[in-house]
Amino acid sequence: MHIRRRPSLVTKHGDAGTHTAFCVLEAALWRQYDVVHLHGIGPGFFTGVARAFVPTVFTFHAQDYRQEKWGRAARWWLRRGESMAVRHASAVICVSKLLQSYTRQRYGREARYIPNGARIVAAAGSDALRQWDLDAGRYVLFVGRLISDRGLPALLEAHAGIAGAPTLVIVGDSQDQAFAAALRARAGANVVFTGYQSGEALSQLYAHATLCVHPSEVEGLPIAVLEAMSHGRAVLVSDIPENLEAVGEAGASFAVQNVRALRDAMARLLGDPAERARLGALARERVGREYDWERITGATEAVYRAVLGEMPGTSLDTDSNGLQALPPT
Repeated sequence: MHIRRRPSLVTKHGDAGTHTAFCVLEAALWRQYDVVHLHGIGPGFFTGVARAFVPTVFTFHAQDYRQEKWGRAARWWLRRGESMAVRHASAVICVSKLLQSYTRQRYGREARYIPNGARIVAAAGSDALRQWDLDAGRYVLFVGRLISDRGLPALLEAHAGIAGAPTLVIVGDSQDQAFAAALRARAGANVVFTGYQSGEALSQLYAHATLCVHPSEVEGLPIAVLEAMSHGRAVLVSDIPENLEAVGEAGASFAVQNVRALRDAMARLLGDPAERARLGALARERVGREYDWERITGATEAVYRAVLGEMPGTSLDTDSNGLQALPPT
């Protein structure tokens, strides 16, 4: 794989759109690419332009216009991008069965269900924890962007209401500095903000968490939840449909936006190591069964070959309800 980086206008509203426009223009003018693959409904706005020159695949990750951070103009753009992408792509991939069903009902188009995935991770070290004075197995972990619909105020309040709770570690950054500052201001002394983390440091944070909590109010497919599960961690999620689809039988849930329910669920799991171990084992097994990257990349390659006509017996609009219906690697 060769990564070619292209410029963009690095602003909240202009980054993804300008970057995609540059890339689509390059693909249209140079004609040196076999397939264009657009991810997300913002970039999806340019699907019709790209397909006029190159077979184009679109992956539908989330209904981003549901996020509170977007204003009226941005929501219009995102809804228009969704419509353009689903209607005009050579093939549509949905990362969740919920989005697959929505695409069918809203647009009358069958999409391929191919989720994002996570790798089963071997035992990780713990040396990176020292920079935050954390002890392995003695903290609660949240990973994600610090934005208003991630349920973080509720998480802070619920954590503060548990007597003797282990440290709460919040991993992630934010473009909304005022919101991030407000979170830090209301956090107690037993809360650690690490900022954005990746690679080995993030892997160690997952691997040694007592419990991973994801209280989000809006999602597509929550990759942070899958990553926690791949490390064999017990996960506690809000009961929005997207989170419940991700965890299946391998996680615990609470009523979204309900601070008392979150507090009680956290306290119960923190006091029950056997249940945490059971859920962690189920979580790792579920990732290996449902979210394996090898099968996911094989399924995606099959879509590429189909749009290029290399698999004449394959229908792009097959109603596939799972990866088992697609060619394995």
